[in-house]
Amino acid sequence: MGLIFPRPKKALLWLMVALGCLWVFFAAAINWAQAPAAVELFNMLAGSSGRVADGQVWRLLTAALLHSPSTPSHALVVLMMLFFFGSSLDDAWGQRRLMLFFAGAAVLAFGLQMLVGLVLPSIATDTWYGGMVLADAATVAWAFQNRGQVVRLFFVIPMRPLVMVALLAGWHVLLLIARSPSPEGHVAPFGAMLAGWLLCDASPFRRLLLRSKLRRMQREIDTMRPGARDRVRRATGPELRVIRGGSDEPPKKRMLH
Repeated sequence: MGLIFPRPKKALLWLMVALGCLWVFFAAAINWAQAPAAVELFNMLAGSSGRVADGQVWRLLTAALLHSPSTPSHALVVLMMLFFFGSSLDDAWGQRRLMLFFAGAAVLAFGLQMLVGLVLPSIATDTWYGGMVLADAATVAWAFQNRGQVVRLFFVIPMRPLVMVALLAGWHVLLLIARSPSPEGHVAPFGAMLAGWLLCDASPFRRLLLRSKLRRMQREIDTMRPGARDRVRRATGPELRVIRGGSDEPPKKRMLH
């Protein structure tokens, strides 16, 4: 990466602006204005396992747009990671796929948080939110797609991308062991890393989809080859139908022609 900073495109840039503006709005409204409506709106958008199970599924997406109103570093770290790793994925995938990737990562991460919380109430949290699931997914996806490169952590320490993924996973394991409070919950980061691996180009899931698409294209090409339609027609039978008449009178001679 060196000292060359990426340029986020329109969709990623608007996502980062939205994340920053939402944090400023809720931080000012809750900490300074002390507006009950802001607290109610925040709770309406944040994740809740019980309420998602009751049908409020939008929380799986909107929870990734919120950050702790009392901790600016929570939002700043997410924006910084999206700036570096999201921009690279945007260049490789395009804006539409990147936005779908973020949506899928949020749903998978917080969906896993909800399910594990319902099964193991001892590690469940009443409310979960945070864009760190987007940042973790982008980091893992970028690392698996650029595993042969060497990055410089803090612009100084040379490191392989997969080593960086191992350090990220180890950090979340330490947080889980210490039961350190995290806005995203203890399980969502692992779901985000799983989403980053499953949805990147280097994942086996992606390879299965490409192989299935390749086989379908090969079948279409085979049917377009010369003589292929005739073979299909012979295999399925002649395209003829017998139409029975409704008259018992013998046909006239001129009608036979």
